[in-house]
Amino acid sequence: MNLLSSYAHWLHLRWPAGIPEPLPETGPDGLTAVNGIRIAGDLLGIPLLKFAVDSGAKAVQAFIDEQAFKEPCKNHPDTYDLAIIGGGVSGLSAALAAHKAGLKFVIYEAVEPFATIANFTNGKPIYTYPKTFQPAGDIKLTATRKEALLAELQQQAVAANIQFQLRKVDSIVRDDKRLALQFNDAHGHAYAKRVLVCTGRNGEHSTLNVPGEGLAKVHNRLFDPGDYQGRKVLVVGGGDSALETAISLCEAGAEVTLSYRGSEFSRPKPDNIVKAQTLLGNAIWFNSQVIEITKDKVLLSRADSGLEMLSNEAVFVMIGRKAPIDFLKRLGIPARGQWSAGKFANLLLVLLLVALIYSGKSGSGSVFSWLFNHSLTPANIDFSRWPDDQAWLRALQPALASCGFYYELAYTLVIGLFGWRRITRTPTPYVKRQTLTLFAIQAIPLFLLPFVLLPIAGEFGAFDSGVAAWLADQLFPYSEQTGNREYWRSVGFILAWPLFIANVFTEQPNYAWLAIGFGQTFVLLPWLVYRYGKGAYCGWICSCGALAETLGDAQRTKMPHGSIWNKLNMAGQAILAVAILLLLLRIAAWALVDSPVGETLADIFTQATYQFKLFGIPLNYAEVVDYFLAGILGLGLYFHFSGRTWCRFFCPLAALMHIYARFSQFRIFADKDKCISCNICTTVCHQGIDVMAFANKGKAMEDPQCVRCSACVSGCPTGTFNVRTLAF
Repeated sequence: MNLLSSYAHWLHLRWPAGIPEPLPETGPDGLTAVNGIRIAGDLLGIPLLKFAVDSGAKAVQAFIDEQAFKEPCKNHPDTYDLAIIGGGVSGLSAALAAHKAGLKFVIYEAVEPFATIANFTNGKPIYTYPKTFQPAGDIKLTATRKEALLAELQQQAVAANIQFQLRKVDSIVRDDKRLALQFNDAHGHAYAKRVLVCTGRNGEHSTLNVPGEGLAKVHNRLFDPGDYQGRKVLVVGGGDSALETAISLCEAGAEVTLSYRGSEFSRPKPDNIVKAQTLLGNAIWFNSQVIEITKDKVLLSRADSGLEMLSNEAVFVMIGRKAPIDFLKRLGIPARGQWSAGKFANLLLVLLLVALIYSGKSGSGSVFSWLFNHSLTPANIDFSRWPDDQAWLRALQPALASCGFYYELAYTLVIGLFGWRRITRTPTPYVKRQTLTLFAIQAIPLFLLPFVLLPIAGEFGAFDSGVAAWLADQLFPYSEQTGNREYWRSVGFILAWPLFIANVFTEQPNYAWLAIGFGQTFVLLPWLVYRYGKGAYCGWICSCGALAETLGDAQRTKMPHGSIWNKLNMAGQAILAVAILLLLLRIAAWALVDSPVGETLADIFTQATYQFKLFGIPLNYAEVVDYFLAGILGLGLYFHFSGRTWCRFFCPLAALMHIYARFSQFRIFADKDKCISCNICTTVCHQGIDVMAFANKGKAMEDPQCVRCSACVSGCPTGTFNVRTLAF
């Protein structure tokens, strides 16, 4: 067990396993699942002033561009064109855009305009990253301190005559073609065609959940550090807000201790880390947690010294705020990663549909295959009677008469269609090259070659004599059941063992495919992974990866993260071990073919690989791995757990390449100074990698799960990652 644990730690479990914060599911320009409601600002996941400005202005323009928005609300003169919820930076940006467009709008603020900024610590420095980014909208951001920024925003609001109504919106319901805003004061309603939510992450403060946290000396924000001069203060947290609070208190003359549960700072800006370490030194307690807070003391647990009591006069719990998920739920806007009864039911229906479709791939055993074989399709046309000058039609008859042909045709078309959508969504040179390469490999060697090109070549005598005939006999032998050449085996040129087992697990040894398979799996792939990383195959060649990067492109944020899911990564290693055992069993049966032992081993191999059932349930390798895990779960979970479920957790070839990747030279490098810890890179990783944990430490990303999709690079708002490391 210790050996297995050490192996799991070396391969997968040593890597960070951060979990993205629950945020609302949104589309382009803050589009939500609720018709007429968009989101702007911090709730989109980018905690930057410039992006708040940009998102507010763009959301308003997106509303204006909607055809339905231009339709007048007849008989409802009291209806606003736009209601803005939240009087922060994104709300002001949206208001200025609405004012400029001549819209009838209103802006509601629950507490006070620019409340988040007003609650900053006095003198807090303001960072307007990225410096070269020019946001949409008319807001100007030039201030570098809290007070100056607040005054600057207030002046721009006054200059445009933006009026804030201090009312808290409690919920929104649809009223015919309008949206009715309900307030917590129960005094009437307001109506609007469209609503823009700009509340930011103004939910409840995260808590420690320890005794004494409700005492008056415990705070979640710092207004004036000078109030604590000479007092003993504990700051809890490891982010920018915690470090900036500790720095401000220390500079004001307080006796500060900073408690952080982690072993090192990873998320704060580098300047804050350096300054905090310089000012506090040993007063930074890593690997510590608050156990209890009393009137004049705090009890903490420290990893190196156990329990320790600290004299204390004030505690600042600076561990972040939660997004207003309950409010969003009332609006009908789902949060990422949250499940409901309807979502579970939808998942079951999708899995059932995929099971029916996928079972038809073999040409039997499904409703689709029955309909195919009992309808007017090419399966029922006898091409053998067609004239010689149309012999190519006779060559295509075996393909056209099989469900597999149409399955692969649909597979190819889906990759092409959704690949084009991916390119339009993320038009970077890397994404264009990768997507076009994936489509070309799927279309030519994986579809046209086995179903069209090779059959036509065979019909016109290309494999009738000479070396070509001998080579075709080795690579594409005649099937005993159909009498046709098995051109489908040509997919083995692209799909290596053990992802594709049919060319290796043959009844009699096929030495040509064994040589090709050995060269692919144990020579070519190790070199490719060593030089370019596992993603050189998974992200640029494999057909599973092609579908994941295209059809699954919009589902990237749905991959589960965390230590529990990282442990499931080891399932692929178990499947790989079974595949290797079957290979050894197959070789042993070949070696002992003329003996009773060899016959027994061959029978065991056949049962384990293709035939074994338990209580009528197929539990052999082909059914469990190729049909259930790769087919039903791999495709069925696309729209619920991202398109890389099979690739990440169960693919035996990926599991083998994970081992190769531990020795790879490939890395994605990050500029620590640019990282703002927004967590977008982790959120969009459909392999579940905690990319931000590497980025904000300035460390090279070396998790072997990486498939070189470049989503972390293109999604990063500050250009943290080195794109050049992703190019061949």
